[in-house]
Amino acid sequence: MENVFSAHDFFFPGTDKGLCYLGPPGKLLKKRPAARVRQIVATESETVNRKMRRRIDPRWRTPTNPPVFETLSSLVLARNLVAGRRRISIEGKLVLSAAAGDRVWKAVLDRLDANAERRLNAEFQQRKQEAHHGMEVADPGDDDAPFVVDARNGFNFYHFLTETMPQLSVIARVRSQASIFIHLPRVDDLKDFVQGYVSDIYPGLAHRVSYIDKMVKYDAARLVYNHRHYLYQSSDAAIDIAFSELPQDDPWRRLGSDRACRKFLSKSTFDTGMRHLRHDALERVRGLPQQDRPKRLWIGRDPNSPDNKNRPNARENELLGELRRRDFTVAYLEKLTPLEQIAMINGADIVVGPHGAGFAHMLFANRRALFIEVGTPQTQLHRWGDFLGNAHVASCAYSTVFADVEGYGAAEDIPAISSGHRGIHIGELAAERILKHIDEFSARHWPVSSDAKERNRTRS
Repeated sequence: MENVFSAHDFFFPGTDKGLCYLGPPGKLLKKRPAARVRQIVATESETVNRKMRRRIDPRWRTPTNPPVFETLSSLVLARNLVAGRRRISIEGKLVLSAAAGDRVWKAVLDRLDANAERRLNAEFQQRKQEAHHGMEVADPGDDDAPFVVDARNGFNFYHFLTETMPQLSVIARVRSQASIFIHLPRVDDLKDFVQGYVSDIYPGLAHRVSYIDKMVKYDAARLVYNHRHYLYQSSDAAIDIAFSELPQDDPWRRLGSDRACRKFLSKSTFDTGMRHLRHDALERVRGLPQQDRPKRLWIGRDPNSPDNKNRPNARENELLGELRRRDFTVAYLEKLTPLEQIAMINGADIVVGPHGAGFAHMLFANRRALFIEVGTPQTQLHRWGDFLGNAHVASCAYSTVFADVEGYGAAEDIPAISSGHRGIHIGELAAERILKHIDEFSARHWPVSSDAKERNRTRS
């Protein structure tokens, strides 16, 4: 493959012209408490288990709370901006911001071979050392410039809640009546939950939002710019200051544009907009009734929903039987309004369920809660880490139990995600580890008195 990209095809804030802050930007990085993470390998094959244990990132092997940072999301003014086709460019250069920046990288690297990728990363390091003047600060001025939001699509709940809504949470903090244009690939794919969440959490914005699936050029537009990619694009002194108390060998000290560093950043950060969204959503549900909210939830998939992915999970009913004996309730979140979903999740102490977009709701979890995601070797390879940012925002406990891939038994050759996301076979070992984890967590947080234990023993 030919190297058709160079670092000069990317927009470097503070070096390239065309982007400026609207008002003082605030602190670039804020150290935050991490989610309490645990990964439990429990397939029916010890050979597979050994391989999976080796794949666990040592940084997330035990809940030791490694450094996690909130990366600033700021409103910026962009000149000569083009939006559409899952990317934004300024003066013809690709902008790297939050998840949209990850999509840009994927599209670029799909066209490069390994040597070209290495050359591109080296060019990024060279450009980072160029004179960095810092982004200019502009007067917010009049309210003519519209807001532009990049969205991955209009049908995936995880991407919408984790990526699109946080941008709206930043826009909501500005007194403005300007139009908000959300760019996505296909307007025809827009699901009802998108407009439902916008209306329920940000009713003051809903009438200003339009959804667009065409490329549009804006002479001037306002964006929500997140600084995660900025950390390896810029020589801004504020970056070194933020990491000054960390050990010299900490990964935060050697950031670059290579895949490993970008993956590390995505797992170890969350953006300001996510924190704003959590705050705003919990404020909206503050007055809702609390007495009927179940404390223990299994996140189910409504079999009658047109959006059901039809990924059956073998032996799910056997596990549900044991969970019901521990006072679990099956919750079909898609049957609830957005505010009901948020309130239910925030009121729960333990939430268990198969890997799926519902775990994006961890963003609204109470800080003492435990979430247990049931995954497979397939999700470990291709999906683990997607929900870490959501868990970090809440600082909740987030565990994953890896069971078998349905239909593959103890096979060591795990199907690629490109061949389809498969269901879960919840074997005896996986069920045992899930229940043990629940019981141990319960014993630590809600210990049963000796009198109650005796009463329960007598009843049984």
